Amino acid sequence: MVHLEHFSEHPLDYINEFHTTERVRIDSCPHCFTRRRLHLHGIYHRHVIWHEDVFSIPVQRHYCIHCGKTVSILPSFCHSGFQLALPFLLELLWAFFNMIPSPNTLAHQHRHFISRRFLLCMNRLIEYFRICEDPLIVFPDFWHEKAIKLLEMVYSVGKPHIFAKRYYDHFKKGFMAL
Repeated sequence: MVHLEHFSEHPLDYINEFHTTERVRIDSCPHCFTRRRLHLHGIYHRHVIWHEDVFSIPVQRHYCIHCGKTVSILPSFCHSGFQLALPFLLELLWAFFNMIPSPNTLAHQHRHFISRRFLLCMNRLIEYFRICEDPLIVFPDFWHEKAIKLLEMVYSVGKPHIFAKRYYDHFKKGFMAL
């Protein structure tokens, strides 16, 4: 399971701060709901693609002695299940749906996959905004216009990591997870 925390806005800042800041502790297990603090269980490295750069960031793991499951603490600029950083992912989606050509070769490789995944998850995004913002929100009929409106609503929440954290806390999964 993944737990999102806001540390910094860029992978380089996160890497520099990782070894100097105090570790985040989890006071109850999200699997078995025991009220005992989880044990630090080491770290693993995960790749994050930020535009043309690829970073290997350390990620904390915690272990529950009652149920034997682990919880990883991801920085909020990461999206669980994707190597693309959240701001970069949203930029690619915005460029795709607004038909802006991308000179980035990495972006070109991911455009089809992420746009299709976003379209598959649009109904859950609509549900989220109707529950958390306004139940009477009207969305356009065409998928293309609907996707653009949803991306505008994501950006209107504030920074992308704020939206991602709120969405994850509500549904317990990332906004592009199937």
